[in-house]
Amino acid sequence: MAGLYDLVHIVDADTIQKYYFRAAKGFYTGAIATATGVVVSTAEDDLKRPLTPVFELIRSGVLKSAQATAVNGAGKRFRVKLHYASTKSATIEAAILGASVPTVAGKASSGATFNNFGTETRITSRS
Repeated sequence: MAGLYDLVHIVDADTIQKYYFRAAKGFYTGAIATATGVVVSTAEDDLKRPLTPVFELIRSGVLKSAQATAVNGAGKRFRVKLHYASTKSATIEAAILGASVPTVAGKASSGATFNNFGTETRITSRS
C-alpha cells in the first residue's frame, strides 16, 4: 500500500477471520510484528479487503491498545502508541521491553529502545 500507511492484519491462530486496518508505514515489522501479532499484509488480494476501524476492533476485544515508553541513545524519552492482538496480552510486555522502535519516516522515536510498557483503557461508546 503506497503512502503513509501499511495494510496490516491480526494474526490469530484461534480464528480464521482476518481483520484488516491501517497502521504507520514500517512500524509492524520484525520483532514488533512477532510481539504484537499484527503483521503487514503483502498479498495483492488483501488490498481489496474491507478495512475495520481500530476502535471497533478494540471495542469488540480483538485488538488492544498500549502506550510504551522508549529512550534513545541521548536519553530522550518518547511515548509510542501501539496495538496488539488480545491473544498476545500475556506475552506482549516481555517481548516489547528491550526491543527497538522500528524506523518510521518522520518519527523522531525511530531506533529508540522500549523500556516501559503500559496498557490503556478500553474505548467505550459515547452515546
